[in-house]
Amino acid sequence: MTVRVLAVADSDSYLKWAAATLDGLGDGFAGRLVLVASPVLPSDEQVASAVAGTGLATPSVRRVGGLVRRLRQDPPDVLVVACTGPTARVVLALAGRVRPRPVTVVGLPGWALPASPEAVGLRRGADLFVAHSRAEREAFEPVVGRLAPGMRVVLSRLPFLPRPAEARTDGPRAPVERVVFAPQALVPASRPERERLLDGLVALAAAGLEVVVKLRGRAAERQTHDERWPFDELAAARPGGAPGLRFETGPLAAWLGPGSALVTVSSTAALEALAAGVPVALLDDFGVRDDLINTAFRGSGLLVGLADLPAVLAAGGPVADAGWLDAHGLHDAPSELPDALRGAVAATRGAGAAGPGAPGLRGPADLRALARLLAPAPVAQSVRRR
Repeated sequence: MTVRVLAVADSDSYLKWAAATLDGLGDGFAGRLVLVASPVLPSDEQVASAVAGTGLATPSVRRVGGLVRRLRQDPPDVLVVACTGPTARVVLALAGRVRPRPVTVVGLPGWALPASPEAVGLRRGADLFVAHSRAEREAFEPVVGRLAPGMRVVLSRLPFLPRPAEARTDGPRAPVERVVFAPQALVPASRPERERLLDGLVALAAAGLEVVVKLRGRAAERQTHDERWPFDELAAARPGGAPGLRFETGPLAAWLGPGSALVTVSSTAALEALAAGVPVALLDDFGVRDDLINTAFRGSGLLVGLADLPAVLAAGGPVADAGWLDAHGLHDAPSELPDALRGAVAATRGAGAAGPGAPGLRGPADLRALARLLAPAPVAQSVRRR
């Protein structure tokens, strides 16, 4: 029997993860995708980029009330809650009232180390939590066991990663001709640090390299996380601009061709590039700390300073440690998710209903999260995300 899966997303990165997750489930699953209206709703361009290559239709947008009505009228077997934490909390709580309650799946849309207790707590009551590497599963299992008993952690590669390329670990490597910089909304946090990054990128361009800043969205577009100092705005405000830099949007894969290298501070884009066989440099000029989301890159062989970057790129870029790659998401093991879903759905059908699900909404934080989804867009956008 076909397992019917509905994925609900609310932002650009979660939509990309949801679309790729549905696309990768394989035979025996029928997937549908919907966006829930929220202050972080992606633009049309971000939506097109997120679903590109998946074969899925452009998702419709529903207010949270319409989503609940859809769940009640046509309950899926599986509900993938691909949403930022507060929205996930609301959707899980409302889905818990649907009968029969669908099996619920949650996860984070990219690099998720160190494990966040808040991320788990906001998704309490889900049946399955998807970890994308052995290191993530090892880190999240004790947190899930403490904060969300009954939730099972399953291992599945990030669904939008290409299958592992044959990494060259010895011998000569071709010099890099194009640098693709993957910015992040949260790190580095300060304007001076971001200006320093721009200085380094401009210097690479002045040395003859093509430098592409691959944005998740333009300065005016919403992202999963608010970006106080967007790189395209900073470049435009600089005297003389940022000569030699190109600011592009769209799928990252389009820029990861031969002769390219990816540079970032700690972005999930690093894994996407590594899976495509592209060299990656993780900048450590700002430190290696949990708040920079880069401590798990220790031992990877990829940490490089801006001052050393030109020489490293001229030699073909850093070479990743093979054991680190296997532990951090570029493993060959098949995804556990399809079998876990089949088993959970079969158990639900046999019992006549899934378990109790997420707890009901209560307290000021829950009310703020619900208000963001119920209020008209201008009002919702004034309720800041946590």
